[in-house]
Amino acid sequence: MTRLVLPLLAAVAAGCASVAPPASVSASPGLVTPAEACDYSCTATYDQVREVLALVAADSDLRLGTFGRTVEGRDLPLVVWGAEAATAEAVRATGKTRVLVFATIHAGETDGKDAMLELLRDVSAGAHAAWPDSLVLMVAPIYNADGNERVGYDNRPYQLGPVEGMGQRPNADGLDLNRDFMKLASPEARALVGLIRDADPHVVVDLHTTNGTFMGYHLTYAPGLSPNTPAGLDADLWDRWLPSISDAILASDDFATYHYGNVPGAFGEETTAPRGWYSYSPQPRYSSNYVGVRGRYGILSESYSYASYGERVAVSRRFVEEIVDRVWAEATHVRQRVAEADAERVMGQTVAVRATWEALPEPVEILLGAVDTLAHPVTGSPMYQRRDVRTPETMPAYVRFAPSETVTAPTAYLVSSEVADTVAPLLDGHGIQYRPGRFPEAGAQRFRVDSVRTAARAFQDVRMQEVFGTWEEAPAGVSGAGLIVPVDQQLGRLVVMLLEPRSDDGLVAWGVLAGALAEDRVPIQRIPAR
Repeated sequence: MTRLVLPLLAAVAAGCASVAPPASVSASPGLVTPAEACDYSCTATYDQVREVLALVAADSDLRLGTFGRTVEGRDLPLVVWGAEAATAEAVRATGKTRVLVFATIHAGETDGKDAMLELLRDVSAGAHAAWPDSLVLMVAPIYNADGNERVGYDNRPYQLGPVEGMGQRPNADGLDLNRDFMKLASPEARALVGLIRDADPHVVVDLHTTNGTFMGYHLTYAPGLSPNTPAGLDADLWDRWLPSISDAILASDDFATYHYGNVPGAFGEETTAPRGWYSYSPQPRYSSNYVGVRGRYGILSESYSYASYGERVAVSRRFVEEIVDRVWAEATHVRQRVAEADAERVMGQTVAVRATWEALPEPVEILLGAVDTLAHPVTGSPMYQRRDVRTPETMPAYVRFAPSETVTAPTAYLVSSEVADTVAPLLDGHGIQYRPGRFPEAGAQRFRVDSVRTAARAFQDVRMQEVFGTWEEAPAGVSGAGLIVPVDQQLGRLVVMLLEPRSDDGLVAWGVLAGALAEDRVPIQRIPAR
């Protein structure tokens, strides 16, 4: 769909309150971004993003490149600051601490895209000049580029602008790219995971917009939520970085921020869950969880859908600036923490394959909010506008996850030759080490299937599966051939989550092996740790 171009209406400005950035956020002279030019009634198109990036890179130390292509063949732009070229090889060659920020994974959630255009514009004019001394900053502002071009008024119901429309949530094939980090079904996910694999950023930030519960926060966030995130990274994010970032943004801009969450039943829907503040899910199919399972710092950002568009862009930018400032200040520490995570080996250790919510030790004062209902200036559809109120309510905060099912990580998994051609590209995509070979004639285990539960409805074009059964000794004297995937490698946590049959986010769960599941076995064996 062609981008809808509307005149600026006085009614919009009056109805949506102030859509300009707060006074504490000043635009640099010179280049004006598309969102600034329309007073935040619109968001940048794909071509406009490319034009802005070309301009900011033309006469600066920013390097412009691409990292993949979309379903419809659009190049995915990447800006790199602090390296000689916008390539993974050049980024790794610096030896610096590496930060990747990407936006528009859901193309109706455009705040991060426009925020990053403003940040890059100001960086090209001299802002944050110290960052590249110890960092390489990578920015991919328009990840779901095809979805970005499918602009409509109704792509984000109730969202407070941009009133000229925004893109759609899924990609051109209808896939949610923030459910694709394990199965890699889309070219976009294969490209982004390939960039993460090859450039190996120490810190990855994913910029979104949240709706849901009426809250008093301008932005909510989440670290990697998988219980398999290395403890050192988890401690940095939970105990130091995110609290201090919240304090800094509140002090500088009066933007309240907290851990991502919603209150069940807030809209009158039926629920059996106790009243509390609940985060989303711990599976690595989601970006920041995936990054954590890889042993890196993953951070999710969710600006508040019912704040004005100018405010959402501003708080998204401030959140990124504070993250990068802290990574810059602790660049050596970040690399050391990641090296420690890489040195940890999970072989013979307990790994969670399923998890459930865990409340913080003490109830938390959550800031709830309220909204006014406005009419969209063109369609008349309702839009919610946040009121400037913060109503505290003390409640349990279910923002962490604890294992609900675990396994002892084996020495290796053995992928049968009948599915090797299917599994190998996924292992390659993630950067998991493996080798072809013959399986041992003794000492292996096979998973005996008692039953298989297949979802009644498709999710992301897949009828997901759950197998029930037990590991048992494979018959002695029977050898086979296929892929041998050692767990004693840097991505050992990811290996277990991908290949363990009971994992809720692995090959079995996503139906990758559906055609090869026999009545009594999974075509993956394992060699237990001794």
